[in-house]
Amino acid sequence: MYVCPKCNSLVDQPKKRWWSGWRYCPNGHVLYVRGLGPSLERSFWKSFLRALARGILIFGLIVLTLAVAPDNNRARSGAPYMGFVVAIFYLLVGLNLLRKAHVWAGRAGPVQRLVTHARGRAYGFLAAIACQLSIMIALLFAK
Repeated sequence: MYVCPKCNSLVDQPKKRWWSGWRYCPNGHVLYVRGLGPSLERSFWKSFLRALARGILIFGLIVLTLAVAPDNNRARSGAPYMGFVVAIFYLLVGLNLLRKAHVWAGRAGPVQRLVTHARGRAYGFLAAIACQLSIMIALLFAK
């Protein structure tokens, strides 16, 4: 079941735009939340695990890409710092989702169903940051 966060209503069968493929409510609002994805109700743990896996996978791909670079000092020293950039990005997205969840929890109506999805995704991103920081510290001390 989709939830429109703008008009605070449940949308059972959303229409789909033919040119973009996005789903929208009867009032014309797109059923997508930045950082959260489609505005579906999901459980906390499903959102948490998906966000954690996504964060660690993207960070692992960056580290592996920089690790197989030719052996020079620039490529080797760039992996931890690129990891810091990714960690800061996930920190900002996680805090933004926590802010949205806090605002949605204060509103009455169906939009409260998105709170568990937003909190799960936010805490998953924040947990991924802890994993990324531990990997970066290990890379810095592995020299």
